Amino acid sequence: MRQLSGIDVSFLNMETPTTFGHVSSLNLYDPTGAPGGAGLEATKQIILERIDQLAPFRRRLVQIPLGLDLPYWIEDPEFDIDFHVRHHAVPPPGNPEQLAEVVSRIVARPLDRGRPLWELYVIEGVDNGKLIAQLTKVHHAAIDGAAGASMLAAILDPNREYRPTGYIAPWTPGVVPTDEELMRITAMEYVRRPEKMIRLSVRSIRELAASTQIGGLRALADLVAQPMPGWFGRMMRERLRGQNSEADHPPALPTTQAPRTPWNHPITPHRRFANTTIPLDDAKRVRRQFGCTFNDVVMALCSGALRRYLLLHDCLPDEPLIAMVPVSVRSGDESDAYQNRVSALLADLATNDPDPVSRLRRVQESMTAAKDSFAAIPAETLQDFTQFAPPAIAARAMRMYSRLRIADRMNPPFNIIISNVPGPSYPLYMAGAELKHFYPVSALADGQGLNMTVQSYNGNLDFGFIACRDLVPDLWIMTDLLHEAMDELLAYCVPDVGVPPKAEKNAPTKRTAAQKTPAKKAAAKKRPVAAKKAAAKMRPVAAKKAATPRPR
Repeated sequence: MRQLSGIDVSFLNMETPTTFGHVSSLNLYDPTGAPGGAGLEATKQIILERIDQLAPFRRRLVQIPLGLDLPYWIEDPEFDIDFHVRHHAVPPPGNPEQLAEVVSRIVARPLDRGRPLWELYVIEGVDNGKLIAQLTKVHHAAIDGAAGASMLAAILDPNREYRPTGYIAPWTPGVVPTDEELMRITAMEYVRRPEKMIRLSVRSIRELAASTQIGGLRALADLVAQPMPGWFGRMMRERLRGQNSEADHPPALPTTQAPRTPWNHPITPHRRFANTTIPLDDAKRVRRQFGCTFNDVVMALCSGALRRYLLLHDCLPDEPLIAMVPVSVRSGDESDAYQNRVSALLADLATNDPDPVSRLRRVQESMTAAKDSFAAIPAETLQDFTQFAPPAIAARAMRMYSRLRIADRMNPPFNIIISNVPGPSYPLYMAGAELKHFYPVSALADGQGLNMTVQSYNGNLDFGFIACRDLVPDLWIMTDLLHEAMDELLAYCVPDVGVPPKAEKNAPTKRTAAQKTPAKKAAAKKRPVAAKKAAAKMRPVAAKKAATPRPR
């Protein structure tokens, strides 16, 4: 058995009737030349022959009676591959909107906590049967973004010729402990808990002292730690000796409240998903032109799309939107590769700036300042703090937050989560079927009805947008606006373009075919006219009236 960390359990506690804690990915495969590749039987065989490398696929939860302590993982003694790997299909012609609708409905269902917390759907009929899609749902309590990439590497192969062998990797199922055994383990944990609380408190004081340069706080921490007699005092001093680095700082708090947007309200259980791809070479051109990072480019693209969307609906706030950006804090020395090791920082999206280059610069400065001021929350500190919240109380608090509609009563701490997950730069295969795209499908929380996540893979930036169906009904429009934001930045990267184009003053207008990039033309071909009309119908009436929104 292995006890979950406080961060792991926070993703369990966040779940309510409208909020789900799983994260997903939509993978598109081309089985040409590989009959059965990425199909149902091949997928089950590959998972079984590598199940020894896929710990989250084998583990199920064991809850402590009355929710008195954090739950444990055990190796599921009743593991059933047929329960987890399922077959699905889309109706003809299997276009992107039809596939996204299937994804939206599947991710809007919670996972069964009595079994390992994952499901994989093999979806046939995509693009008139030319492609096979796989939707993988895994609970965030079991993995973070980096762990998900590790699982992908374990399942897929760089070798096109590999085929499943039928071999099943050996592993040892666990034994479900009795309530009496669990209560005994919990009692022993409570005996150790005072030491853990004191150690956390001392370290937090030291981090605050290092950030504020207040020597009195450091002295206070020393006073707390030093006088402890006996083996307990010696242990505390030894542990604190390695935690007194100047690099350890507490999280920085946001300087202003985030403004309110259409998606910063209580969410429903219904979801809408949309996806698109931008060539990685385009992002590289922008990165070289402005001397920024790939993450800065991604943030600026999302900022441009969000600004255009809000202008389109005549609801752009005067204040800039604030994004929460997850950050991996893995050191490579973790005892469990699949434990959550994630932190976060807050960034100014500069959505109130009409100039795209100025927006990019402001995003770059905000991200740099956040990193330089150690705005990322120390993962170890966060994990330790969350150890002290009994799961029953934390889960009840989340349900109360949702029931009282707190998200309608106060401004959010941030407007949106934007995540950038790096992936392999070479093609991968499943039983000979080539992985063409890897679209992330993230999670939503109450008051955060929109999420934008990008996964880089083999020369592409694959964007996945997930939203509350009722708060952002016209989500597919966001994909068009993202491409327009990319084209806008690329216009400044061409040396002989002459005078840079003026910053946009009105809502984005429809471009001619000659103005569209090749990637955008290909994406447009996949979207039938009927789908585009349907998307236009979903726009709120206020948006139609605001044909030329006033400049901001």
